Amino acid sequence: MCLEAFLDHGHDVVGAVSGDGTAIDGFGVPVVGLDAEVDTVAASLGVDRVFVAIGDNAARAAVTHRCDADGLVHATAVSRFACVSRSATVHDGAALLPGAIVNAATVIGRGVIVNTNASVDHDCRIGEFVHVAPGVAICGGVRVGAGTLVGVGARVLPNVTIGARVVIGAGAVVVHDVPDGAMVTGVPARQAPRSG
Repeated sequence: MCLEAFLDHGHDVVGAVSGDGTAIDGFGVPVVGLDAEVDTVAASLGVDRVFVAIGDNAARAAVTHRCDADGLVHATAVSRFACVSRSATVHDGAALLPGAIVNAATVIGRGVIVNTNASVDHDCRIGEFVHVAPGVAICGGVRVGAGTLVGVGARVLPNVTIGARVVIGAGAVVVHDVPDGAMVTGVPARQAPRSG
């Protein structure tokens, strides 16, 4: 979907890398290497702008930082079917996919994914490398810390603060603040033990 966003806006995409070296069918963009080689592939092609489309937050952050060290600029992918308020701020490397809504005075951090049909309401602050999964609704005034995953279909009530590296389970309804590193599930969401 990120690749489609670039192509829809008329960007010249010279190639893609993937985890296993296979192409994405239907786009006509050649695979030029593996995810682990993105920085060296970019250098060999003379490319100075990249986009890191890895779903795992920690992996996306690691590859982004590696590209930073090589002086690469990070593009932002905004689907033509996303709706972004003119007063919102979207930082580099973010992906706003089809049906995503980012409302007034919201800040979307670096490398954030706002996935299909997810909404982030007014005055929110979404930290770096967060993944807002498909169908999520985040109400106004919410703060989400870096590296957090807000699971499919979750709901976050107004003015809640969610810490860094949190996992919010699919379908959870978050009504209270969540500390760093916690996992919450259920309706209303309660802290659950994290495995591993």
